[in-house]
Amino acid sequence: MLDQTQKTAATEDQVLVGEAFLASLKANGVDYLFANAGTDFPPIIEAIAQSHARRTKIPEALVIPHETVAVGMAHGYYLATGKAQAVMVHVNVGLANTAMGVLNAASDEAAMLVCSGRTPLTEGNREGARSSPIHWGQEMYDQNALVREPAKWHYELRYPEQVAQVVGRALSIARSEPAGPAYLSLPREVLSERCPAAGMAAKPAPAIRPVLPLDSALAEAAQMIGAAEHPVIITHGLAGAAEVEALEAMAAMAGIPVVEYFPTKVAIRDDHPAAAGQDPQPFLKKADLIIVLQALVPWVPDIHATAPGARIVSIGTDPLYQKLPVRGFTADLALAGSIAATLHALAARIQVPATLRSRRLDGIAALRGAQRAAIAKRVEVARVDPMGPAWVTHCIDQALPDDAIIVNELGVDSAILRFRAPASYFATPLSGGLGFGMPAALGAQLADRGRQVVACVGDGSYMFANPVACHQVAQALELPLLTIVMNNGLWNAVRRSTLHMYPDGASAKGRMPLTEIGAGTNYAMIAEAHGAFALRVTDPEELPGALRAALAETAKGRQALLELRVGV
Repeated sequence: MLDQTQKTAATEDQVLVGEAFLASLKANGVDYLFANAGTDFPPIIEAIAQSHARRTKIPEALVIPHETVAVGMAHGYYLATGKAQAVMVHVNVGLANTAMGVLNAASDEAAMLVCSGRTPLTEGNREGARSSPIHWGQEMYDQNALVREPAKWHYELRYPEQVAQVVGRALSIARSEPAGPAYLSLPREVLSERCPAAGMAAKPAPAIRPVLPLDSALAEAAQMIGAAEHPVIITHGLAGAAEVEALEAMAAMAGIPVVEYFPTKVAIRDDHPAAAGQDPQPFLKKADLIIVLQALVPWVPDIHATAPGARIVSIGTDPLYQKLPVRGFTADLALAGSIAATLHALAARIQVPATLRSRRLDGIAALRGAQRAAIAKRVEVARVDPMGPAWVTHCIDQALPDDAIIVNELGVDSAILRFRAPASYFATPLSGGLGFGMPAALGAQLADRGRQVVACVGDGSYMFANPVACHQVAQALELPLLTIVMNNGLWNAVRRSTLHMYPDGASAKGRMPLTEIGAGTNYAMIAEAHGAFALRVTDPEELPGALRAALAETAKGRQALLELRVGV
């Protein structure tokens, strides 16, 4: 047996690999380690204590009591800031709980480093060797396989002297466009070893900066746009202010309508003259040029039809979405690279007569006027008991300050919201892993406690988020998040999908099997148990006042929850 003093001692020039790991994260710009600890964590826990004594700069380690919440918070923090963060969970079982969040991060191109311990390989006579029966039960042939497909990069740390290099490489790859999660397995024996202190805070590894497409490709795209009579831009949304501002400048200059189909982020401000709503069909049926901008699914072929002979230009960090085995959307021209730079370069090359630009913008304005009138009718129809999602969305939109962030998971109707600013709206990635909304909102709130963040979720999404863990984190970290739970007692997405396939089927008549979850649970009481201000609202006329009361509490630094009884 090794002497215990020998096992934990560190010298001025030698530190625990765990400490070097943490210092390397900090050197690469990681502010937080979202951690759900297990028996593989002793070297990390000891390293945190030693780093405090040695005044080593490391990320703030946060206790997150469920893996879904940990990875969702890292995701939300990245969306709000553009800064990759780190998650560490417990061996294979913790990684299994984390896998859904990794799928969401990959789909959303959210950069993060996901780490898990690895159960010890050795059965004695080595520091960090197995010391509990579970260390045999948690052994796997290939732990990395749990997240290999969605991760951009994966590795198992093998040697102490590798740690700074490996952490830097992982985060460099995660941040490089298209961004996404990287995964690192950390065996307990390696974390327990020692490495030189001098190299643990190495120079940060750079991410690859996206470049402009070839000048000839830009010229061809500009010629196609200039020659088009009825062009349209379709997008799911853009990452940040630079991309949004570039799109707004190009669309305004050329008078091209921008359709935000199934938006997961903001692409264009609601009051911009080129903002054309969320329905692509009015444009697809006559468009002779379709610009697919950072859109995995620009339309659904089974629902929408494009005009005969329409040409397609695809623009994005990876416009072919090369990791997908099947994606049938083709393009006449694909431009891969920096979205903001590409849009600015196109704007500088496009020649559109002023009369044509004005005619296009007038057409958009007329369409938006009709859309807003239709929305106003939907809102009024939904002002009933039980209240409809349109009324709820309208009330939320009216109540929030202009700089608020909404994280939406099957909650509000995004077509009714006014997108006021870049990076102010985030929705569930197209991967559809439930439980994203509330954890991501917590991460965004952690990034800026002074900015109002609202999680708008369905009752099923709320349950998937592990709400007890979410509220506990909000209480422990003093995060003034407002959560709005739309309680209809249904898996409504499943219900709608079934009705689409079988509108006249037996399942459409009466109570639909496998879709009802019941509306009897008092979700407000879950929040109250964690010190939250909580109200249940059934009367639609009481909703505006309830929102004001909840926002008054979050302004004081207290988390809040509104549970709303809604219809389908």
